[in-house]
Amino acid sequence: MSKGTHDRKVRQLANELKRQGYKVEADIDGFETPDGIGKRGHTPDILATKGKAVKIIEVDTPGTEDQEQLASFRRSAAQRKNADFEHVMTKPRK
Repeated sequence: MSKGTHDRKVRQLANELKRQGYKVEADIDGFETPDGIGKRGHTPDILATKGKAVKIIEVDTPGTEDQEQLASFRRSAAQRKNADFEHVMTKPRK
């Protein structure tokens, strides 16, 4: 997995959400790390909140998906009223 590609995408999304007025926590340098979610405490790449709206975002490059982690984020979003879960796939640059 290309960590550079992954982190670049996380940073891009985090900055975009910030511009939209979200309070953004992200699992990359320069941001506060989000709290773990679920029984195993999986850390999402991005946790963004704006008012009551919550976005849980996980970024993967092909082949790095962790189904259990994704299911945990999906469940967490489903259990909250105003939460969305987004799974973003990014491909390394050629």
